[in-house]
Amino acid sequence: MTEKRRHKRSSIQLDVELVYPEGGSSRVKTRDLSIGGLFVEAMRNQPPKIGTSLTVSFLSVPHHSGTYSLRARVQRLTDNGIAMTFIDFGLDDLRFIETILASSS
Repeated sequence: MTEKRRHKRSSIQLDVELVYPEGGSSRVKTRDLSIGGLFVEAMRNQPPKIGTSLTVSFLSVPHHSGTYSLRARVQRLTDNGIAMTFIDFGLDDLRFIETILASSS
């Protein structure tokens, strides 16, 4: 099978909060992360629908104090979790993700 991803994913577990546009949130763990997006482990409650845009708040990040939030869109749902692509991604966001990926190597 041919790999379709543009960015290499790194296996990394971080605590994140998914904040929904209609209100409410869910705390989950990432399973992998890349410059282009992330995959979070399955949720206990109802997952968001494919195409939903939400905010991903990173709660525990090595070498970073406080939270950092990025916008993402749900791309795929599996039995194991949710695949999301980052949207509205700027230079500061790129640096933030690069720092996480470098610290996990």
